[in-house]
Amino acid sequence: MGHRGERRTLNTLEKCVRILTLFSEATPVLGVAEIAERLALPRSTAYRYVSALRAHRFVEEAPGGAVYRLGGRILELAATMARKPLREVALPHMERIARETGETALLCGLREHVGVCLEKVDGTHALRVSYELGDTYPLHAGSTGKAILAHLDPEEQDAVIDDVGLPKFTETTITSLARLKKELAKIRACGYAESEGESIVGTHGIAAPIFSPSGRIMGSIGVSVPHLRAEEKNRERLIRFVVDAAKKITEGLNAQEARES
Repeated sequence: MGHRGERRTLNTLEKCVRILTLFSEATPVLGVAEIAERLALPRSTAYRYVSALRAHRFVEEAPGGAVYRLGGRILELAATMARKPLREVALPHMERIARETGETALLCGLREHVGVCLEKVDGTHALRVSYELGDTYPLHAGSTGKAILAHLDPEEQDAVIDDVGLPKFTETTITSLARLKKELAKIRACGYAESEGESIVGTHGIAAPIFSPSGRIMGSIGVSVPHLRAEEKNRERLIRFVVDAAKKITEGLNAQEARES
């Protein structure tokens, strides 16, 4: 690309960045006409930039239409910034789960519209279920994904489902939207998610949500165990470990922000 093309690209990037910085607590929503006026742009040009930002989910239509607000991608990028401290805060609790239960502990987050394995601590059982760092998976299939999906805003839930769909992996994968919505409401009510072989046959998953200091869902911590170790007594013990770990990680993130502020 020549210098002229590079200048055009930089100019476009600068305009898009300037549009994003117009949004604030005082002006959480803006229309194209307002954006055009504030940046001294033709309305058609402002609309073209907004459309590009919308296509990449940096902005989205606000309720009522004709105006825009910051989109889900911005929130995902903000969560990405917090992933290093999230790992640091979560690791001791993951190590405790692995040490005291023998099960592999997983820390999962949100990347675009899918779940991603951010960290794991292997358990001690010879027969165990594990994942690799960076593995991604749909949020509707499995406990760690459902624990995240259940606590997204309804609009974000719908965007995830519209984008990824509800593909079937096993006979127990939830592929009905009505049933999934009912399951997500149950997860919000009880504070943890479970899955019975929804993504891998013969496994049982348990996960609980982790929240940022602002109350936004950041990820989930969970275990996935062979079905033979999911009998009632052990299952209840694992639920206690996972829910307690998620609560303490959330408290740790709050304490960390308080120290830094």
